[in-house]
Amino acid sequence: FVSLAQGFFNEKFDFDEQEANFITGLVYLVSAIASPFFGFLIDKTGKNVSWVLMAVAVSAISHSLLAFTYVNPYLSIILLGMAYSILASALWSLPALLVPDHQLGTAFGFMQALQNLGTALITMGAGTIVDKYGYFWLEIFFIAWLQVSLISAICIWTVDYNSTNSFLNLSANKREENEKIDNIDMENLINNNK
Repeated sequence: FVSLAQGFFNEKFDFDEQEANFITGLVYLVSAIASPFFGFLIDKTGKNVSWVLMAVAVSAISHSLLAFTYVNPYLSIILLGMAYSILASALWSLPALLVPDHQLGTAFGFMQALQNLGTALITMGAGTIVDKYGYFWLEIFFIAWLQVSLISAICIWTVDYNSTNSFLNLSANKREENEKIDNIDMENLINNNK
């Protein structure tokens, strides 16, 4: 979206080039400011998958506002920047819960590769959509992919809830309790093998 947003704001909201550039960059400015706050909040509350669901839903709302209304686009962009912050903090911390420490670099490498591949393909598709159909259909394209993301996150939440007792979506307190139990079990195992 950001790579094509300047033209969108010029066309739909009649922004001049300077204001279109400013609002296009605002999504990252909001995200830069909000990310540490949301990261701290997610560390304190846990519930990572619920946060991911919320971030995707807020992104869909933001793009829907841009597509279907003439509400001041600063609201949508601020919401989108906050959603980026939440998603990054909640999603990128999940591998540490799933992957052994000695394989985290590989896990993050695969995540980054998949993210870059998705970004590249979506950007190419988005450019083609704007060229052939215009910015409204670009927003529909993004909303559709956000719906796929929302369904995927709901599936992850459901599988996690039904098969692992919400391991990925545990509260921070419950996660801490489980760590203490695991540490006691490990100490007992070590002591029994002496």
